[in-house]
Amino acid sequence: REKEKTPLTRPLNASARMRHPKRPSRAEPRQPLTFFCLNLNLSDCPPLGLESLKVSDDQLESSSYLSVGLGPHRGRLNIQSGLEDDDEYDGAWCAGVEDQEQWLQLNALRPTLFTGVILQGRNSIWSLNWVRTYEVQFSNDSSVWQPCMNGSEEAVFVGNEDLETPVLALFPEPSVAQYIRINPQTWFSNGTICLRAEVLGCPVPDPDNPHFSETESGSSDDLDFRHHNYNEMRKLMKSVNDECPNITRIYTIGKSYTGLKLYVMEISDNPGKHELGEPEFRYVAGMHGNEVLGRELLLNLMQYICREYNRGNQRVIQLVKDTRIHLLPSMNPDGYEAAYEKGSELSGWALGRYSFEGIDMNHNFPDLNNIMWDAQEMAMDKRRVSNHYIPMPEYYTSTEALVAPETRAVISWMQDIPFVLSANLHGGELVVTYPFDCTRDWIPRQDTPTADNDFFRWLATVYASANLVMANPERRICHSEDFQQHNNIINGADWHTVPGSECHVMIMKVSCQSYAHPFKILKNVSVSSNKIFSITTFNITKK
Repeated sequence: REKEKTPLTRPLNASARMRHPKRPSRAEPRQPLTFFCLNLNLSDCPPLGLESLKVSDDQLESSSYLSVGLGPHRGRLNIQSGLEDDDEYDGAWCAGVEDQEQWLQLNALRPTLFTGVILQGRNSIWSLNWVRTYEVQFSNDSSVWQPCMNGSEEAVFVGNEDLETPVLALFPEPSVAQYIRINPQTWFSNGTICLRAEVLGCPVPDPDNPHFSETESGSSDDLDFRHHNYNEMRKLMKSVNDECPNITRIYTIGKSYTGLKLYVMEISDNPGKHELGEPEFRYVAGMHGNEVLGRELLLNLMQYICREYNRGNQRVIQLVKDTRIHLLPSMNPDGYEAAYEKGSELSGWALGRYSFEGIDMNHNFPDLNNIMWDAQEMAMDKRRVSNHYIPMPEYYTSTEALVAPETRAVISWMQDIPFVLSANLHGGELVVTYPFDCTRDWIPRQDTPTADNDFFRWLATVYASANLVMANPERRICHSEDFQQHNNIINGADWHTVPGSECHVMIMKVSCQSYAHPFKILKNVSVSSNKIFSITTFNITKK
């Protein structure tokens, strides 16, 4: 064990009725169990939903907590903190006392076969805190507790060695119970007891439990709701093209750093042709490769439009007739494949986010905002400064510039096709942002509107009000920002400044998670989401 910990100042009591029972002393320390589980399929007993927020704050309790912002409700896998430590939205549960009697507890609300735990350190740019080893206990009434066993001994599990890498431990003896506790035993010597967690388990049928009747609702349609890797994505797009050859065309706009093609699905009554007066519209997903829900929504959108067109849906037929739609489901296929290989919970928050070269493509476009603003400041008559076509700076077009091939491909695509409107699908939040994304005075955040601000705000509202999850007034905030107060829309620069974004693009953040579990994709991505996209696109073409 690490050196003995000394108590901190008086902690805040999280649960007066819960006290961890004293255990008898042991003659010698036990060795923790190490589980090498990087390639496990977790779909049989999926995450119970700490990360996805299916588990409510009321289901989480702890022995103590260091501050309100470090309470048990913050002990969720991949939860992100605000910029400042010690505010209301910190990045973990942290115990108020440094001893081996501290715990984070989950009430599953019904008998559950608990099979494992995923642990992560505290998300913070100011402090280093993680749990190195821990024990687990189970209970049916939150009073009498039984330890997780490894044969005849209590199991001790290996936790973390850094802040962000998720570490999975499967229980040697899965147990059926209603409650589970994670009980830290050792932690980083220069830090304190802090953790984020996910719990794996399968609900057990229990007709006497009122929660037994609760079931996940999914789509009754025959659309393909699951994660698709690169090869599966290609096959799905080909199947849509085969089903609707008269209104679809697959083309590529370039290749990723590792040579994966950037495939686009075109949907139009005259595929391959730009028609005078017909608006060109595009959706892009997967700029951050690990933000996967947008990718699946676009794949399902192309299936939905194809099948509804063949079924004679007049709204879809009119949409296809009046609009040329381009869907790029994976701008960063290299990043997606990296995250896909590890899987949803074990990829963490950042694996696959960046390109193979480590470039954040959301910051990789030319910063035309500041070029325009600098020109306006130097001009005698600011009205004569062009704000609708600004050539890219010479440094950016140089072969020596640090520009991802994927970014260059999208820029060339934009130069070839006169898109009238574009939207980018991201994950990790539930909000719609509208231009500009960059502040004018280089401050961290400031409302920085375009000349078309009213239109962009209306457009953002169309989607934000139609997305029932986003618009739910009872929903919990995802991480550290309460976007409900802005009706789930915000000027991009008023959230955080992003020089080098795509500029005049709507960004739809469609999920609190970056990489949702396959079970969540299957159950919660329904055809209604595709109707929202279709209706939004239809409204755009008509306004």
